[in-house]
Amino acid sequence: MIFLMIGLALLPHALIRRRHFSRLRDGEQTYSRRASIRTEFLCAGIAGAMTVALVAFGLASYRTAMSNLEANVHKEYSPTELDIKYWNGSWATADITFADGTSIDGAQISVQDAYRPFIAENTTTD
Repeated sequence: MIFLMIGLALLPHALIRRRHFSRLRDGEQTYSRRASIRTEFLCAGIAGAMTVALVAFGLASYRTAMSNLEANVHKEYSPTELDIKYWNGSWATADITFADGTSIDGAQISVQDAYRPFIAENTTTD
């Protein structure tokens, strides 16, 4: 988010400065101004690239965590059906059906010690 804000602030500023620079007289178009504008564009580009890279890394990590949670639930409880609705990193909400036919809609799955999942019925009221 920080890199996105930096990029969104620097890019329009660099565009405005470049437009202003092109309107200057020949004696005022110095190399230092041109280099400063180029540096501003470079920083905006790097901030944009970092934003894309970090968002991609975050999405990949989220998918990995979700699949690890699902694998741990299958290993611990062997449900016949598991549908994870929401996962925030420390607990998940899921619909679970076990082999004996018992099903829990909106169960809360939390991660305990040694990454063992713990299933509890959802106790929140609407």
